[in-house]
Amino acid sequence: MSFVGILTETSLNVTFPTMMKQFNVALDTVQWTTTGYLLTIAIIMICSSYLNERFTAKQLFTVACVGFMVGSVISALVPNFLILLLGRLISALGAGISTPLMFNLVTEIIPRAKWGVYMGIAGLVVAMATTLEPAFGGITNFYLSWRWIFIFATIIALVVFIAVILVIGKYHEQVKINFDWLAFVVLAGVFITLTVGVNQISKGITNPLFWLLLVATAVLIWLFIKLSQRSTKKLLDLAVFKQNAFVWGALAYFLL
Repeated sequence: MSFVGILTETSLNVTFPTMMKQFNVALDTVQWTTTGYLLTIAIIMICSSYLNERFTAKQLFTVACVGFMVGSVISALVPNFLILLLGRLISALGAGISTPLMFNLVTEIIPRAKWGVYMGIAGLVVAMATTLEPAFGGITNFYLSWRWIFIFATIIALVVFIAVILVIGKYHEQVKINFDWLAFVVLAGVFITLTVGVNQISKGITNPLFWLLLVATAVLIWLFIKLSQRSTKKLLDLAVFKQNAFVWGALAYFLL
């Protein structure tokens, strides 16, 4: 599920010229099929720790597969761009749940001594999907149609869904914990304002909207830190930022 979710992340990039002509939209508009998809995944991943404690792996994978399939079917059959974008955002809900869950299952099922091996395998799945994205998108668009990208994705997700029903079990007791909705909304706002702000750079660094969104991002980050310090419900443990390896690794990943 993580493989197909990542495979469709940027495989659409090579189909942008075709979709621009078909839907009569500009490049900065059509690119939201990828940007919005990734942004939604990032926002959903914020909840992964809560979801893992509150629900079983089978429940989460079922929701992820169904959501991804529904979004992919919508994307494959769309008559206009707005519905295509809606389908992509729905698919992202599934991908955002399944990707971190893959790594969570490793720590729950596999003995600690073998975590490194299986984490490496999980990472390989991600790397393979990332490597195949451009070729998959280009070949599918050239010989068939960009819509077939979503048809193939739906078929793969259906196979995964059947496997989930047959194989995935219950690996830990669920805990009914409260979710910090306010912190979630603020952190989601950080992601949205930062993403939209960075996209405004294409219109020039003197663009006032760019600076307005940058300031809004900084204010929201400050607000999230204050909320996290006062709240007993930790949406994101800020203590991880005291670890230099994590900070430099996250910074390098962000810049890449």
